[in-house]
Amino acid sequence: MVVEAQSARTESTMSDSDSIDARSSWSGSDKDEAETLSDAMIFRYCLEGTYERSTFLKGAASSINVDDLITLANEVSLYSGCSHHRNQILISKQLLEEGAVTWSIISKNKERALWSSAVPEIMSKFMDIAHSTNRGLSEQDLEVLKGIAGCGADLGRNEFDRLWYWLYPVAVSLSKDKINSLWGCTAPAWIEGLITTEEAENALRSSRELLKKPGTFVLRFPTTRSWPHPDAGSLVVTYVGSDNSIHHRLLSLDVSDARAGSLQDLLLQEPELLQLGRVDRLPTAMKYYSSVL
Repeated sequence: MVVEAQSARTESTMSDSDSIDARSSWSGSDKDEAETLSDAMIFRYCLEGTYERSTFLKGAASSINVDDLITLANEVSLYSGCSHHRNQILISKQLLEEGAVTWSIISKNKERALWSSAVPEIMSKFMDIAHSTNRGLSEQDLEVLKGIAGCGADLGRNEFDRLWYWLYPVAVSLSKDKINSLWGCTAPAWIEGLITTEEAENALRSSRELLKKPGTFVLRFPTTRSWPHPDAGSLVVTYVGSDNSIHHRLLSLDVSDARAGSLQDLLLQEPELLQLGRVDRLPTAMKYYSSVL
């Protein structure tokens, strides 16, 4: 298993959207510029923050063809030295198209929609994209999604987009063969549901003062990474290190590498990860609103 050790990419790092330059000149109307795929534009994409990248991709994804999108993804990956940028660009067209359709269904062409009415469609889309037949989202998972969206009893398009830009990359990751089987496994739960950093850390404590044995770990998706951040949809391992402190590391699993084993095989080969931890949550059905699906 390859574990990314760069401190700049741990979850404690401020997200790109937190450091946006208000004077950025990207406007989201750069469709003509996107079609040229100039070197200057590619370098600009590599240097800009998450908000500016999403603004550009919203314009580019609707105006350039798939082959040009692949070229853009490959060039950005090459110049940035990060293959994860490539993944975010490649999913952008489908993410935006499916997001627009999903919002239209949820909102019924109105400005806002009730959260309770949105849940069944969000659940259905998640399970479909993740290729998940036996595991949906729990009530607690949905509460985490509400926190990501920043909504209450109802939500508008902006809140939905925040939710969608986080959830879609997660679902795409779970659809990959090397990860999918672990998501479907709930006894034990190799991959916890949608949990916060606090919940993950609490799972590694025997009490408020004492940590569990070194090597105890849980797998989760970072709640601060949304499309098109290169780490959106990536797994994080939270574990007790040999120094008796809690660590958070992004897992780098290249699903396109045929030589790589399954996620479970890679975890078992990692000497720092010895025992799967457990997140204690209030009892609830794993499939929330399953009766309406």
